[in-house]
Amino acid sequence: MKETRGNPDEGKKQMVKDLQTFLKQAADDDNPANIRQFVALLHNFLRIKTFTPPIMEIMALIKHEKPKLYHATRLSLTTTSNLKFLFQVDMDPTKAASRLEAFLSSGKKK
Repeated sequence: MKETRGNPDEGKKQMVKDLQTFLKQAADDDNPANIRQFVALLHNFLRIKTFTPPIMEIMALIKHEKPKLYHATRLSLTTTSNLKFLFQVDMDPTKAASRLEAFLSSGKKK
């Protein structure tokens, strides 16, 4: 994911595009290539500095949309991984989707 410095709205749009692309393209399985792609996506989200991404909502959506991949990735992480805490999140996927939508619309001018 390219980080757009200084423009949080563009960064938000890019983050959502990256998430949507991942959800469409990644298979819901325990293939190591898919796990690496998921881990890379999470690392990219955590590197965003122009705004705080809604990581809880993202994790809830991925857990709901790609449960096999989610659990395979969780099991593949070492206990010292900085991503381990993300897999402790539990949220209703419907609520996560509505909060993600609110997050995206929060930066739009009225």
